[in-house]
Amino acid sequence: MKRLVFFSILATVIFASHHGFAANTIGAGFILGSPSGLTAKIFMLQNDAIDIGIGESSDDLYMYADYLRHFSNIFPVKNLAFYIGAGVGFHDYEKDGRNDHEDENRVEIRTPLGLEYAFTEVPIRIFFELVPALRIAPDVDFGIRGGLGARYFF
Repeated sequence: MKRLVFFSILATVIFASHHGFAANTIGAGFILGSPSGLTAKIFMLQNDAIDIGIGESSDDLYMYADYLRHFSNIFPVKNLAFYIGAGVGFHDYEKDGRNDHEDENRVEIRTPLGLEYAFTEVPIRIFFELVPALRIAPDVDFGIRGGLGARYFF
């Protein structure tokens, strides 16, 4: 199951990169935090993007997909954008941490808030985000995720 999801995300990024997107609209990189792992961003329009990721959170698999809206002219710093979005996260969580197959699949509604800086000389963007997350299954709970990361855009 985990491999199927990973390869589905990878295939989506590869498919999108070969079908009608302008240069520097697809980025791939990493995020450190909760989760820590791989991330990709696909700009659909100049200010609208899809952000997907897969990684480790609390020693367990975490996957997410977010829709993001970027606002570039809020700060006096050129190439610094604020973004806000909405998405969903899936956490394959071990209940007792002893790897005895008592897993709990958690689903969260995510609201990412972040800052992204785009370098002018190289197609790299760094970002910092905080993500309030409302768990809706199997029970209701609230937490905050987030991290620091970088993506190379091609």
